[in-house]
Amino acid sequence: MLELFFSASGAGACIVLMMLILKDFYHSIAARAFLVLIFGAFVHLCYRWLPEHLVVYAFMVSSSTPAFFWISSRLIFQEGHSLPIIGLFIALYSFITPAVATLLGLNVDTSPSWLVLVTKTIPQWFEYALVIMGLVALLRGRADDMVESRRRLRWAIMGGAGLSLGWSIFSFNFKFGSAASRVLAIDISLLIIIWFLFKGRTDIWVAKRRSKRKQHPSYTVVESVVKQARREYPIVADTVSATTAIRSATSKKEVDRPEGVESVSNSEVVVDQATFDVVEEIRESEVLVSLKLLMNDGFYRRESLALKHLAKEMALPEYRVRAVINKELGYRNFNEFINEYRIKEAAERLLNEPDTPISNIALDIGYRTLSSFNRAFRKEKQTTPTAYREQK
Repeated sequence: MLELFFSASGAGACIVLMMLILKDFYHSIAARAFLVLIFGAFVHLCYRWLPEHLVVYAFMVSSSTPAFFWISSRLIFQEGHSLPIIGLFIALYSFITPAVATLLGLNVDTSPSWLVLVTKTIPQWFEYALVIMGLVALLRGRADDMVESRRRLRWAIMGGAGLSLGWSIFSFNFKFGSAASRVLAIDISLLIIIWFLFKGRTDIWVAKRRSKRKQHPSYTVVESVVKQARREYPIVADTVSATTAIRSATSKKEVDRPEGVESVSNSEVVVDQATFDVVEEIRESEVLVSLKLLMNDGFYRRESLALKHLAKEMALPEYRVRAVINKELGYRNFNEFINEYRIKEAAERLLNEPDTPISNIALDIGYRTLSSFNRAFRKEKQTTPTAYREQK
């Protein structure tokens, strides 16, 4: 009876969650994969209520959840990387082989040992491997993710899904824990996911778009001042800081005001939330100045450069640097940000230094191996370093 109650609760949670994810279904392949994962959990929770002739098909659908957990983790946390062939083979084998054996009506008790190994034992071990591979993808992808809210949400979503999925599979295959505990683990995971979706959902599957701020006369004036300051005080080495530039522009008697906005005094400008948003943007702009100067000085050439090293050099918390790289520069991944600087220098040197070995250029700009440099260069320029050099 307890298992039935947990199953009904979890099925309802799955329906709510699938409705939330459907919004992103057509925009993201990661959302589609995650939707299949949730649907597999839904079928697993409902299979006891189905007619007997449908239970076999329900088993085939629910057995695909480890595969789609790994696929979802890869697509969400390691975006830009193709799914490895060996991983796809493990994923497909884990649920297709048992499904075929079930459809053919093979009896495990009377089948030869080699057939049991192929159709049951190996797929079970592949399921364990897929759960572990999904958690590894989760851990690897989080460090390079530049979208702070997405990092928190994805950690909760995929972490909760991985733990509940792992408990359900391991406890079922190794015959420990009750059926009710396995269903309860899935329910808890679903509630965690729904809670974070409702609490702070911005855009889990794709990069957050900067929302258009509420237009308010005081905000519009301040924004105009910011733009005017940036025109008159461009970001170059050894110039005044962004704050000095903005203060200088604000202190002028005449400020460029957008058409249709009446005169607003400086004291009236700093009164509402929109203004505080702009003040925060000014603070981020100062960090952006420091970041660009640091990159222009060649800090990106450091080998094995990570966000924590950059934040330490700038004497700022990681979240501040991460926010600027994402919001101001539009990067979703730290490696993409660094590689753009590195490949830009490499492209110039390939053309201007025809006698310098490509391996030397790769090492000079921070790559540890020639193969990693070639991959990054091809991704950025859609050609190889050798072919690029020959274009001259």
